[in-house]
Amino acid sequence: MPFTLLHSASNASAAVRFLGRTPPDLDEAQSALDRIVSDTRRTSEIFDNLRALFGRREQKVDPLDVNKVIVGALDSLRTDLADHEITTRVELAPELPLVAGHQGQLQEVIVNLVRNAIEAMNTTQNVLRALQVRTAHQGDKIIVSIEDTGPGIDSEKLDQIFEPFVTTKGHGMGLGLAICRMIVERHKGGLSASPAHPHGVVFKIALPRMETAFEHRC
Repeated sequence: MPFTLLHSASNASAAVRFLGRTPPDLDEAQSALDRIVSDTRRTSEIFDNLRALFGRREQKVDPLDVNKVIVGALDSLRTDLADHEITTRVELAPELPLVAGHQGQLQEVIVNLVRNAIEAMNTTQNVLRALQVRTAHQGDKIIVSIEDTGPGIDSEKLDQIFEPFVTTKGHGMGLGLAICRMIVERHKGGLSASPAHPHGVVFKIALPRMETAFEHRC
């Protein structure tokens, strides 16, 4: 959430600068305003997803193609990845079994993890900034791996980063990863983190294939 709000504030400042030029740069100002509209829509979707997550009613689940969820999440972050000069490598396993879930919530998990990776790699210098996203089918699980080339996280703190109000950032409340894990666990799955090599972090999401998920709900 803070990432989206900061992005909107940055675009608003950019629009003001472009309009203040002589003559005003209307094309660039329009582009900045369009990004604000997109961020506002995205923020609204986040609130809708959180409302569904914390609502009292049993949330509706749909058959989902995890690969399509990932493609949608990465497409929404295309500009951010390009602005931070991050090379994205995507390896999606073909013909993955479907999972049962809430598309908006699972997409929010992917977006949050990728944004965390962007922020982590933004602190590095003279290092190739690369994001690697993979999917695989292992037994009755669908595995999503998101790996960055950032500075990494102290191995002693890896077990703590999913706890509420724990953060490794200079700003933020430390709720993002806690909510991500909650969402994944509501989908009968698991979310974990481990060191990447030679540096960085790998986040792994494990979700049960659709038949297994429905068996657990019965």
